[in-house]
Amino acid sequence: TKRTISFVVNDGSLNSTAVTRDINFTAVNDAPTDLELSANTVNDEAPANTAIGTFSSTDPDQKDNFAYSLVSGIDDVDNNAFTINGNSLKINNSPDFKTKSSYKIRVRTTDNGNLTFENGLTINVNNGREIPNRLTNPNDDVFNIKGKDAKVKLEIKLTGHSSKKVNELGLFTVDDAKGMIDGIAPGAEGYAKAALKRSKVILSAIANTPNGFDYNNLSSLLELNSGQSFRFLLVQDGTLDAVRNDPNSIGKLLFSSVSTQKITKLGDDGFSLGWKDTSGNSSTDFNDLVVKIKQTDQALPLGTNLQDKFQGEVIDLRDVKQSVNAKFNVYREASYNNYVGFYQVTDENGGIDTNGDGKPDILTGQAGYTQAAVRGRIAGIDLSVSNEGSATLSGTFQPGAIFVPFIIVNGSPDALLDKDSNNDPAVYFPFLGANSDKSPHIRMLASNTFGFEDLPGGGDKDFNDLIIKVMTTTV
Repeated sequence: TKRTISFVVNDGSLNSTAVTRDINFTAVNDAPTDLELSANTVNDEAPANTAIGTFSSTDPDQKDNFAYSLVSGIDDVDNNAFTINGNSLKINNSPDFKTKSSYKIRVRTTDNGNLTFENGLTINVNNGREIPNRLTNPNDDVFNIKGKDAKVKLEIKLTGHSSKKVNELGLFTVDDAKGMIDGIAPGAEGYAKAALKRSKVILSAIANTPNGFDYNNLSSLLELNSGQSFRFLLVQDGTLDAVRNDPNSIGKLLFSSVSTQKITKLGDDGFSLGWKDTSGNSSTDFNDLVVKIKQTDQALPLGTNLQDKFQGEVIDLRDVKQSVNAKFNVYREASYNNYVGFYQVTDENGGIDTNGDGKPDILTGQAGYTQAAVRGRIAGIDLSVSNEGSATLSGTFQPGAIFVPFIIVNGSPDALLDKDSNNDPAVYFPFLGANSDKSPHIRMLASNTFGFEDLPGGGDKDFNDLIIKVMTTTV
């Protein structure tokens, strides 16, 4: 692409010359960032060569074409049972639910520039009984989710945000299609307090993203009971943790309504939710925070069991039997040289075992808690990066425990653990009681993705001073 620019050269006196130059721009191809299949079920005893669904790819390049192929790797065990024709996935032989109720495949999308993205997919066999509409919007802003199992999962993917506030999206369960909670109707006195008790953290959308950090790929998975009804809320410029800790801030909760949320039905049995906060923007666009929601059969990522709960910015590996390899993507937008590490706790409340008997010896807020956490940090997980930079680091978590992130502000573990307390840097945790200012300093940006704020009292509340994205796999 060629562009022409004009400019004036002046020698500092009265003489100047106008010049026109042509500049050629060369487009750079970007790799695909996501791969989806339009449907993931096939009927029991469906004919051979039945089409399951069609593939689509997400790519920063607007006019890319994609080729799809079955490839070896994680979840490739049933690749031989399928054929890809163009962008259509077909099953080679008639499926039998009694002998095999699901298949796992691994698919690669390749763009025009030969750049690729891979994803493991699960294809379920419908056993002939009618599959209920898994995710529905039966009334106003109330949703209902159903599935063949007692537990079902909801995927929430961030697709856009324009607010200058760092808002947190939450979900809370309700008793019926009217949104009632224990007999309290939406908008009635006591409803906000009742909703807060039932609320689950989903994700936060930060206003300013560090270099290299792509919010388009952020998503969270929640597990709910089949048949459960629920609504959404937004915590404006705050967190559910902070509101629970300070009941006087309950006014930060913004409940869904026709003036705050726009619901759009999508063609893949999902919905788009667009929010408008009260930041003063008079625009009618509901784009302050936009997510796509749909029912999914994906397994919860390793470590996320507690992340929808109060002070749940942790890696929970209590139900894991093998060591876990962790890859950490680290991003920074801060002048301070911050350090992030992880330490082990005995329970969801953050107690630390110092004598090895498995019981908490130091609780959050008690004297010596910070030193015990830093002293007991997991060896080999020392996360930092230069300002406006990014890095990929790795480490190992042992199974059967909860691991908690902490941030040392503009300092290192050595500065905290030496004998000179005058040079101790500030240290912040997910547990508000352990923080000297009792303020949140760590947010859930998505599943296994944490944003950190390094200034006291909540600082500028941008939560982009460090961002840690953790990818976990068993050894």
